Amino acid sequence: MILSRRQFFKSSAATAAAAPLVAFAGTCDAAENFAIDISMGNPEGAIRLNFNENALGPSPLAIEGAKAGVEQGYRYALGGMLRPLIAEHHGIEADWILMGTGSTELQRLAPVSVLKEGGNVVSGYETWGGGLVVAEHMGAEVKRVPLISERGYAFDIPAMLNEVDADTKIFLIVTPNNPTGALTPYEDLKMAADALPKDVLFIIDEAYADYLPDGTKTGLDLIKEGYENVLVTRTFSKAHAMAGLRSGYGIAHPDILREIAKYGCGPAATSIAVFGAVQGALADLEHARKSRTHVENCRSYFEGQAAALGVTSVSGVPPFILYEMGDRSAEIVSALRERKILINHAQTWNLPNHIRISYGLEHENEKFIEAFKELL
Repeated sequence: MILSRRQFFKSSAATAAAAPLVAFAGTCDAAENFAIDISMGNPEGAIRLNFNENALGPSPLAIEGAKAGVEQGYRYALGGMLRPLIAEHHGIEADWILMGTGSTELQRLAPVSVLKEGGNVVSGYETWGGGLVVAEHMGAEVKRVPLISERGYAFDIPAMLNEVDADTKIFLIVTPNNPTGALTPYEDLKMAADALPKDVLFIIDEAYADYLPDGTKTGLDLIKEGYENVLVTRTFSKAHAMAGLRSGYGIAHPDILREIAKYGCGPAATSIAVFGAVQGALADLEHARKSRTHVENCRSYFEGQAAALGVTSVSGVPPFILYEMGDRSAEIVSALRERKILINHAQTWNLPNHIRISYGLEHENEKFIEAFKELL
């Protein structure tokens, strides 16, 4: 059984205090010439608004948990032992949880688990599609249905259901959607779940669910209501600000998770640093709420600036916004990069006339707007 949060931090601190100090010849000399570079090739002083990262950083408790894990970095982590903690957080049984190296691992392995003998996939067009790429590499047909531009590029569930046929094996949506931020209402999720054949895996990517207002019904509610062909994926990357630590999980009927686990998501999917950080993050849910408030403030600022400049914007609860820039989109992205301000051209998500800006700290957002105005 997993340690309680209090027991974990207490025992980790005791272990660190008791660890022997061993001196190695040459260590001091090597340290004098040692430098750590985590710039990822970005220019010094770059303002990085291109990866939907949480600029507030992880909870102090998550950081302490990660440090406690690193101090025992010679140990393997048993990621499955985190399942009871996450299950308690969501009010579901532990065997309905599967840990992954970010929710991306679940999204990429799900097609592998159900498309072995062929079949097709139905999803949206202007959306993130890591799992869709895997399906295509497997030779599966991926039917991409355009999103509804008049509704902030929301998923068109009725049109998607019209594409389902006898060969369909996966029906996938992202809600809130990346990069448009559009939320698929629970009523639409339920409509899809009711209409889909029971042998179709209904995948709901909810990476940004922690930014939703309290009480919002999601795909998790479908699972609790007895839909056994639904797979919901969640992550600690966004509201919990642990993107670089790579931790996510799937929630589904145990039979679905067992099939996925045949191809990955094993104990090695969770590092010992993540093992500690997840416990810290779940012990400090207020930090995720602060992240949500920060995003709300940023969205108000960016929407206001866009309106003042006559720029059409598209956004929702996630930590990013789209600006419609027409055929200048690529030019603006390039010009901002020259100024060490990094954003995305939304052509990656089939929106070539838009740029996507991830929210940063207040001074970073202001720097972007200042440079952006000069380019208009």
